[in-house]
Amino acid sequence: MTQYDHSKWHGSTGGTTWMQRAMLKLFRFLPLPLAYACMAPVIPFYMLFDRRGYKASYNFFRHRIGRGPLASFFSVYANEFRMGQVVVDRFALYAGRSFDLQSDEMPVFTRLAEAEPGFMQLGSHAGNFEIAGYLLRSVKKMGTLVFSGETDTVMQQRAAMFARMNVEMVPVSDDMSHLFTLNAILSEGGIVSMPGDRVFGSQKTFSCPFFGDPAPFPAGPFILAAQRSVAMVAVFVMKESVRRYTVFVRQIGEKLDEALPARVRAEAMAKEFATCLESVVRKYPTQWFNFYDFWK
Repeated sequence: MTQYDHSKWHGSTGGTTWMQRAMLKLFRFLPLPLAYACMAPVIPFYMLFDRRGYKASYNFFRHRIGRGPLASFFSVYANEFRMGQVVVDRFALYAGRSFDLQSDEMPVFTRLAEAEPGFMQLGSHAGNFEIAGYLLRSVKKMGTLVFSGETDTVMQQRAAMFARMNVEMVPVSDDMSHLFTLNAILSEGGIVSMPGDRVFGSQKTFSCPFFGDPAPFPAGPFILAAQRSVAMVAVFVMKESVRRYTVFVRQIGEKLDEALPARVRAEAMAKEFATCLESVVRKYPTQWFNFYDFWK
């Protein structure tokens, strides 16, 4: 559940480690609204210097959501501010603070978590997917795919949080050995958690309708689920207020004919996931943390 690229906010080098450690101590008592307020004046600098990210975000609001030029500009600010809040909330969790999750759809997750077979859980760069790994309870072991680029401080805090939740971090490896680990977790009836909206250099993609145009989605998660005939859910954790998140759970591919070839089912699942993601992003457009041209 740790697929976000938040390096633009908290860095990915040793130079920011001392700052992160200070943040952990500070968030033990600092009111979150005050932390958000301190972050707000910094956002224009990111908008000014990260031109690639600003342009991608602006074009999304202007051409995909359909907002006017001025509204799109302020939407970019709101988008950056929301991402900053997500990062702050993560550090607040590391420091021992709590958040409330609300959902009318948890029975879907609970039913699969209490059944014997393993299943796959897909996240995205919408909302705060990582928080689900800390607050959603399951007796099953979970393996969550993690990518490089985070500092030692962040990784240590994640490891400590996940250890209490029976979650194992599975780093992506160049020799693809992480696939064997994920397969083993599924075979043992566990949960595999990974992102469903990032290609990460892989050439294996499915072209899915997304906000009016075809967009590449990674084939790997869907092929793995189809080949192993395991259930798949998409989980979206969206911020509502300072301490409250809403969890949306969607079962993917539930109605597909098991007699269909695995690749056909995998592509259908990818398109269904893209539809679910678009639905959530349309409802929470400033909580899709995508800062590059997703359609290329």
